[in-house]
Amino acid sequence: MDIPITQDIADDLAFRVAIRQSEVRYRRLFEAAHDGVLILDSVSRKITDANPFMSHLLGYRHEELLGKELWEIGLLKDEQASQAAFRELQQNGQVRYEDLPLKSKSGDKREVEIVANRYDEDGTQVVQCNVRDITERKRTEGALRASEERFRTLFELGPAAVYSCDAQGVIQDFNRRATEFWGRTPARGDDSERFCGSIRMFRPDGSIMPHDECPMAWVVSGKVSEVNDEEVIVERPDGSRLTAVVNIRSLYNERGEATGAINCAYDITERKHVEEHQRFLMNELAHRGGNLLAVIQSIVSRSLAGTKPLAEERNTLMRRLQALARSQSALMNKGFQGAFVAEIIRLELEGFSDRIVATGPDVMLNSRTAQTFALLLHELATNAIKYGALSRSDKGRVDVHWSTEGTAQEARFKFGWQERDGPPVVVPTRKGFGSLLLEKLASQDFGAPPKIEFSPNGLLYSIDASLPTMTAGDQRENLLRSSDYARP
Repeated sequence: MDIPITQDIADDLAFRVAIRQSEVRYRRLFEAAHDGVLILDSVSRKITDANPFMSHLLGYRHEELLGKELWEIGLLKDEQASQAAFRELQQNGQVRYEDLPLKSKSGDKREVEIVANRYDEDGTQVVQCNVRDITERKRTEGALRASEERFRTLFELGPAAVYSCDAQGVIQDFNRRATEFWGRTPARGDDSERFCGSIRMFRPDGSIMPHDECPMAWVVSGKVSEVNDEEVIVERPDGSRLTAVVNIRSLYNERGEATGAINCAYDITERKHVEEHQRFLMNELAHRGGNLLAVIQSIVSRSLAGTKPLAEERNTLMRRLQALARSQSALMNKGFQGAFVAEIIRLELEGFSDRIVATGPDVMLNSRTAQTFALLLHELATNAIKYGALSRSDKGRVDVHWSTEGTAQEARFKFGWQERDGPPVVVPTRKGFGSLLLEKLASQDFGAPPKIEFSPNGLLYSIDASLPTMTAGDQRENLLRSSDYARP
């Protein structure tokens, strides 16, 4: 017999089916979740249900978890902490712990993130705790922090100036070496600070290089993808210039899009000075060799022109040539160690003439000024023999004198070379390498321009310089920087 199904019965059956389906979906989510889920009684704080992932995370069987409080399974420090958490939960309806240590049943330590929510279930207050294992994330974050720290340490301690720009060329980051190299600290992210933090830039040939035409601009604009060992010159706020070799690479994001570039600049200023110094010394060697031949000829002609016996004349000639050789050896072997003014003068002038009279106190020059001083004496003596007071065999003399005045930082060193009774003085019509030594080299290394007078009585060459700058107490760098002399 068929029993008619009323609409109310049909609706009830459909509702029951929907409930069962919802429960199945919930249970599937509950069982398959990759986060731990705990259901607790809000009054007793005891666990009433737990999903499989929670059992796996803690190392407890499902039955072992039921009836326990959170602190008993290692999720909270102790019972007091558990009570405090539930009080907060009652007040706010939610409790969140973003970084909580967890110890499993076997003693394994993990780090978890917990969110607990209170809700009503058929009139009963229930607490659901979602527990996320963040151990690997924390390890990754720690490794990332360590990597960043290593990078930052290398970035700051490396010998090169390093800085980066974004895709518009705006300077984003730089290390301490970069600020030392530029002589200033640019503002990070300032639109006016683009491509390079220097005041001005120059090409190796000395021409001005606008910042938007510098190697960093080439890379940022996409003109080139990288720059290798490009030489540039930067100017600091104080006007000093440094030479650097730059290497630049583009930076890309995960989609392969260019996001800027990073520049690594090595300061090669001193290396350039050394190279220029070597070239200078080679030029000086060639120049000095020609001068030596003229000096030797003069010594030979004067030594053998008298009426003394040949043997005596020959001995005189040999002594003079040996003195000349000693002066050259002293310059080559000890020129960078500093020397007394009197010793430099003796070694340099002993072989030239007995018509040079030198007087002055003991003054120890530092290595750089000693070498320069010896070069100047050699040039003055050579010129005197070729064209000045010592070019006449019958008369003509040179008075050399030096002195110091004042004390401490105000002390002065004064030197004078006065030729007398020579041929009429003629002002040179051109300036050669000798003039470079006598004028620019002296100005650079003595810190004061020399005074040169072509008076009718004879050439006068004098120096008035700071004594601390020249003496051995101020051991400055040991280089003749010819680049400074060649600049206009």
